Parts: sequence; C-alpha cells; structure tokens
Amino acid sequence: MLNYTGYDKIYRDIVMDIINNGTDQDPTLVRARYSDGSPAPTKFIQGINFKIRPEDGIPILRSKRVFQKTPLVELEWIWQELSNDVTWLQDHKCKVWNEWANTENTIGKAYGFQLAKKCRQVSWQTEKLNQVEYVLYQLEKNPSSRRIMTSLWDVDDLDEMTLEPCVWATNWKVNNNVLDLHVKQRSADMALGHPFNVYQYSVLHRLIADQCGYELGTMHWCIDDAHIYDRHIDILIEQLSQPIPECSPTLILPDKFDENGRKSSFFDRRLSDVQLLDYQHNGIFKYQIAE
Repeated sequence: MLNYTGYDKIYRDIVMDIINNGTDQDPTLVRARYSDGSPAPTKFIQGINFKIRPEDGIPILRSKRVFQKTPLVELEWIWQELSNDVTWLQDHKCKVWNEWANTENTIGKAYGFQLAKKCRQVSWQTEKLNQVEYVLYQLEKNPSSRRIMTSLWDVDDLDEMTLEPCVWATNWKVNNNVLDLHVKQRSADMALGHPFNVYQYSVLHRLIADQCGYELGTMHWCIDDAHIYDRHIDILIEQLSQPIPECSPTLILPDKFDENGRKSSFFDRRLSDVQLLDYQHNGIFKYQIAE
C-alpha cells in the first residue's frame, strides 16, 4: 500500500498521467536548456484542474521533502515586500531567482513589481491601491464581488520581465463566510516548481482567510501546461513508487494581534514566520533545473 491521499494522490495521478499518456515535445521547438547546455525537452498534458479542500490537510508532499521556508520567503517577497529585487531574497538566504536575475539584480517588471502597482481605485480615497491592498479592501468591504482578483500578466510589461509569470492570477471568492481561492498557472514544472507553488499559495490562502475573519474554503487550481523534463522522469518514478509516511502536518500562523491587542496588518504577519509542524517525508530527490 502506497498510502497516497490528499495532495500526494492528486500529484501522483497527474505525474503518472504525463509519463504514461503525455505528448512528447517536438525536439525542434525546445527552448529550455540544462546547465550543461543540452536541450531540455518535456512530456506534457494540458488543462489540469484540481481542488484542495480543508479536510485534505496541508498540501505539502510527503513523497519527497519540500523545503518549508524557501517557498514562504519567496511568496513574502512577492506578496508582502512587493519586490522584484533579488538582493532581498539573497539577504534572506533564498536563491530561487538567482538564475533569472538581470545585471541590476532584479527580475525586471515581474511578480512583486506588478502587485505593487497603484492601479486600483476605490471610492473612499483619491490615491489608488496596489493589487494586494485592493484584495484585502474588497474582502472586507465588498465580499460578494466577483472581481477580487490579482494578475501578474501585464502585456505592456512582458518583454521587460526576465521570466514571464508561471502562477499569474488569483481570484478570491467569499461564500457564506467561507473564503475560496482560485489560482491560475500557465506552466507547471511538476518535479520542481509545482509542489513549491501549491504549498506556498495554500499558506497564503490560510493567512488571508484568517486576516479577514473568514473560514478556510477550497483552493481551486488550474494548470494550462503540466510538464516533466526528460531527465526528471526516472527520478519521479522512483519518488512515487515508495510508501509515504502517515502524518498530518499543521500550520501555526503569525499572531493576529500585537502585545497591545492591536490587530496586525497582513503585511506585518510575515509569511516566512509561519511554522509547519509534524511534517514527515521520504527525503530529498534532486532534479536538474532547466532554464
């Protein structure tokens, strides 16, 4: 018995579907390269949708170790620092964007740069809000709205990004005091990036639900292109052929109120301060990065 449940089962089913039924990328169209310069073709499938419900637990893989701190530092940089400056990440011992940094050590007009734009108008003030402020405002003042969204895909800025966003949109939906989150991902590297993304956005979902006083709802995930690089296939088969530990990890969020009883802002409740307890896994599986 492999004991795959929750996100582990969802993940295994997608990966094995790609391996068994996916389309082999046309070798003449390969863009990505490994560090040795060799082409990095993929097998892929399109149009993946799945749901993570609260009863499924924390969606962090047990079939391999997903580092707990690094994903949250990266998302803090995007959603709370609202930054594109790779130096901040490096100062916080996070190297995930080193390969895409430009000569100014930024990633251009990508990710946090887009969320930081003062582009959303609300009636109570003349100054516009950035995208994160707007989500928080609407969840508090107008929770029935169907327009509580963020987008990182600004067509005017795409050519000034060192990498176009993979996870590019969120949509926040309130239903009977329950907060659902819809996440759109154009491209998912199933061995490396995708487990990282699902964990970090599940933590963001929990933090914003708690911040705004809602019950945690369902996270709906949509992937346009889910793929596996050719050098990852054998390692993934090995990873997913082993039983996984029986454990139920839990999260401890940063305090909602300070020592004086004042409510802390979302920007003060740092994602990297979230604690993950009782996480067990099958260890590290190393995958080459394709750029």
